[in-house]
Amino acid sequence: MRSKAEVLMHPVRMKILQALMQNKEGGLSTLEMITVIKDVPQATLYRHIQILVDENIIHVIKERKVRSVTEKFYSLHEGAARLNDADWKGLSKEQKINYISNYQLVLLSQYQHYLQSLEDKAQDEDSATFSFIELTLTDEQFTYFHQELNGLVTKYYQMNNLTEEAETRTIAINIIPKT
Repeated sequence: MRSKAEVLMHPVRMKILQALMQNKEGGLSTLEMITVIKDVPQATLYRHIQILVDENIIHVIKERKVRSVTEKFYSLHEGAARLNDADWKGLSKEQKINYISNYQLVLLSQYQHYLQSLEDKAQDEDSATFSFIELTLTDEQFTYFHQELNGLVTKYYQMNNLTEEAETRTIAINIIPKT
């Protein structure tokens, strides 16, 4: 039996979840995922999709018959791809380091693909941003800040702005307390 953290920690599964987050409305078929996640062999992708289905993190939202094969479309169970406090606290130091390392590698890979797409389009303007700040807050202020930040991110995540002008942007937030 795998823990939720072990399921989510895997780099291939992180890529699958990220692809599904970017395609919330109609979901994605495995074949569509293969075109989005180009660096993962098809058999490996199928295996990791099945793990996510078995762990109830993603589910089939529709099926389409294509010749003699049924093509399944997958979607993310809202909130299922998050670790709660108990999940996180149950991890060893090594597991936490591995999780953060995989998380950072996924971000790095995504940024590399983004830069390559700018180059392919002969576009010079890089609109990615990075911030690093230290806040000095009481525990109460931090709790309020954290709740507000989660509320803001959730608000915009749930908007599902599918107009032609809307572009997907990855927002990655790390909060590391000072000891």
